[in-house]
Amino acid sequence: MNKLIESLRKQRFHPHWLLGAIFNDFFITRVGLLDFISSNAHEIKGRILDVGCGEKPYANLFAATEYIGIDIEQSGHDHTRSDIDVFYDGLNIPFEDNSFDSIVCFEVLEHVFEPEKIIQEMYRVLKPGGKLNTYLQKTNLTSLTKNVLYQELHFL
Repeated sequence: MNKLIESLRKQRFHPHWLLGAIFNDFFITRVGLLDFISSNAHEIKGRILDVGCGEKPYANLFAATEYIGIDIEQSGHDHTRSDIDVFYDGLNIPFEDNSFDSIVCFEVLEHVFEPEKIIQEMYRVLKPGGKLNTYLQKTNLTSLTKNVLYQELHFL
């Protein structure tokens, strides 16, 4: 019974065509998201920061030497199954400048009150030449390098 429950729970982020289509209300969105992340995963490596990590459902897709997940403590959902390394205030990332080789942030920015501020913070802690891979519902900003001008980002 526990294996069945775990298999059904896994369908939320890694949907199987048969089980996912039946048990996952967000099946089409999740399949698209998983495809997007998988197609860019080879670029995300080294010391990785996962902003809004929750359960870190995609951590195993990346070649991480270190994988750190941050999230806000009161994010509107239960953190019982979350795998959060550091809680933060949702605006100020509590790491020094140029700390990470890569940053991932999936389905988070559309829930943030000040997305411009958190994007600036992600760039602050990203090393020069580092990769930022973020996905928003209805919009996606793929594998941006640090030298992309912030003003060129059209995410709203």
